[in-house]
Amino acid sequence: MKYVFKKKILRLAMPILDLLGSVFFLPVKCFVKKMPADPKNILIVRLDHIGDFVCTTPLFKNLKNRFPEAKITVLVNSVSKDLAYRNPNIDKVITFSPLHLARSNESSNLKGLRRIIKDVKNIGFDLGIDPRGDVLSILIMWLGGVKYRIGYGITGGGFLLDKVCGYDESKHVIDRNLALLESLDIPISGRSPEVYFSEKDKDEVERLLRSFHGSAMAKRAVVIHPFAGTKAKEWPKENFQNLISGIEGDGHDVLLIGSASDEGRYRNVIDLRGKLSLSQLACLIEKAGFFIGLDSGPANISAALNVPSVIICSGTNMPQLWISNNSNVKFVYKNTECKPCGLKVCMKEKHECMELITVEAVIEKFREIM
Repeated sequence: MKYVFKKKILRLAMPILDLLGSVFFLPVKCFVKKMPADPKNILIVRLDHIGDFVCTTPLFKNLKNRFPEAKITVLVNSVSKDLAYRNPNIDKVITFSPLHLARSNESSNLKGLRRIIKDVKNIGFDLGIDPRGDVLSILIMWLGGVKYRIGYGITGGGFLLDKVCGYDESKHVIDRNLALLESLDIPISGRSPEVYFSEKDKDEVERLLRSFHGSAMAKRAVVIHPFAGTKAKEWPKENFQNLISGIEGDGHDVLLIGSASDEGRYRNVIDLRGKLSLSQLACLIEKAGFFIGLDSGPANISAALNVPSVIICSGTNMPQLWISNNSNVKFVYKNTECKPCGLKVCMKEKHECMELITVEAVIEKFREIM
């Protein structure tokens, strides 16, 4: 079994725990289970972040195409719920924000976990899928009585799955998600992620823009997202301010997006932080028609909408494997020797992978696409 832990103690402890679990469950494993031929209730667990959810949307659509009569339920982090509710391939949404994946103070507690397990058990799922390979997701499916469970055992708990798939980290995350369906002989008719918003979202975005600008949409607008989920992905704030000044000097209105808790003062922007739901944010990005930001959830949304985008990327991971690839998306990054590090905070004295990216390089890429 391949594990993806960064901490040495987990790399040593989890194989031992998995071995003990495999021995304990050996009598059960002697009876080979088959996936239900016609599942009525399907559960997909995606408890991580916005971009991960966006890259899982092709899985929902392919499942619905194969089992049109099945009820598809997703268990998602609360940060992604707006996008989940808008997706026509999802029939029911359950939210849970585990502490180890939280980027805010909105994590769920043990009582919430017990409620989720009870909900899963009460619904009665024939098929459960964990695309992340997360031990908590596997536990929820097992304790919730999901009849047939498939996923990756890369953080442990593989002995609780009925089918463990091989994890190929060199593949794009979308392909890794869909590989689970392919292992069940479910045909794949499309691999492009999808983001949806409603007419009500459009009306709210237009109302908000009028309140700031006096018209439904500023001419030649650019959406900027200068915030990241981790310190290692941040670009210096002064760089973003200089970038904004350059874009504004070219005659573009700059629409600043982010959550209400995102800090920093920026000049020459229409500040929309904390004023949009996630689906409304998607509507705004498509309406503006251009996006510049860091490797984060809004970048994944913009790429899924096929909006021309410039994504400023750190050396944390390989962005080409985590953001939907299309001709409208351009990445700006430096090939430093420590890339990819997988760290949340850079351990070096100088954060080279981000500090070496110049404002001029980003503006040049922006003008090239424009």
